[in-house]
This record gives sequence, structure tokens and C-alpha cells, in this order.
Amino acid sequence: MRPLRALTTLPIALIALLGALGAVGAASAEGWRVDEQATAFAVLTHRAGFASGLAHDHLIVARAAKVDFELDPERPEAARLALEARADALEVDGAAARERWGPRLVELGALGEEGLPPVPEKDGVKVREAMLGRSQLDAASHPTISAELVGLARRGGGGDGERTALGWTAKVRLTVRGRSVERELALTWSLEGDRLTAEGLGEARFTELGIEPYSAFLGAVKNTDLFHLYVALAAERVAGDAAPPDEP
Repeated sequence: MRPLRALTTLPIALIALLGALGAVGAASAEGWRVDEQATAFAVLTHRAGFASGLAHDHLIVARAAKVDFELDPERPEAARLALEARADALEVDGAAARERWGPRLVELGALGEEGLPPVPEKDGVKVREAMLGRSQLDAASHPTISAELVGLARRGGGGDGERTALGWTAKVRLTVRGRSVERELALTWSLEGDRLTAEGLGEARFTELGIEPYSAFLGAVKNTDLFHLYVALAAERVAGDAAPPDEP
């Protein structure tokens, strides 16, 4: 397990799905308007094999999802979240995403100092085809991926800002290829005024989800079983019951 730097713990499902949606409803009449430029819900895979120098670490970003989300910042333990995303809506190695998030993933220790250099478009197409294939996501038989927050507990906290949470443990149920697993994940988030920010990094393994890690050329180029989940979120609180402006 690679060390994580400058990051506490985070419940991936709680925040990740916000980033995948782009706009989320809250527990009361309030909602959240997500800053899409500062938000990402991503998976980072890692290359391996004796010819790994010819391959790439891959960044897969969710671009659309259906989300049922409720959050009262004064009672975060009661948060509810369920997500469903289409496998064929995942973006693989988008140039803008690699450039935007690569340096931060290096800072957090999820990547080596080489970061995420550009990937030729034709290579990204091949990776996407393999990812959706039968031995991996099997999108033809299992077109959706889902996640549900089933538990959220404080581990400690404190810090600057109106409200800062530095240590939370979330139990999340992930369903991929019709198989469900529960994992404990971690979170850091803060609310200053009406702006919510969050960032998180976690680990999982392909094989526990019934996925065979990608391998080619008799294993000369392959992905490790371990992969990272990365979430960055920025959102503004919006009152849903605000009166409309007066007609001119």
C-alpha cells in the first residue's frame, strides 16, 4: 500500500457520487450546485509487467450518474447516498482530466513523479474497449455500476473553517458485474459558509469484484490488481425554497 500524503480519510461513496452527478439534492429544501471544474470521481489503475515502460497508468472518470443523496451538515452521520452509473459513460484517459488531476495524485502519493503524461487517443480507445469487455466490466451483460452508503461514523476531527471533518469511516456497498462487496473507506471535507469541499483517496482490488486485471502479451503488459479511487468535490449550497425574483 502506497503512503498517502497531505490527506486524511474519506468515505468515497458519500462524496464521489456527488462528483459523478454534477448536481445533488440535500436533506431538506436545500441542494448543492457542483463546481464541475473542481470536481472529479475517478479510478486510477496501475501498470505492471516487465514491459510496463511501454504502457500507462490509466485514469477513468465517471461523467454521468443517477444519484439519491441527502446530507445535513449538522448530522452527517445520517447521510444517505445511492448511485447508479452506466459503464459505457466512463471516460478513459481524457487529456484534460489527466492534466488536471495527475499532479494532485502525485502529491497524494498515488502516482510516481512521472504523473499522468498524455495517452495517444488510439490507445485510450483500445483500453476502453478492453474495460467494457467480458473479462472486465462486461458492460453488455451488466450495463450499470452501483454504490450505496450503508454506514458513516466519525473517527475524530477538528480544524479551521466553519465546520471541518478530518476523520470519518464509511461502509460502502459496491455492486459491479452483479457482485456486491462492502468496504470501509475514508473522508476529509469542510464547509465554509455555503461552500462544501471534499477530497479523498482509497484503494480496492479488481479481483474482489470478479474482474480479471487487464493483461496482454503473456503478462508483459498488465494492470496491478490494486487500484485507487480518487474524489475531489467543490459545491455551493443553494436554498431550494428561495422565492423567485419579481417580474420586471
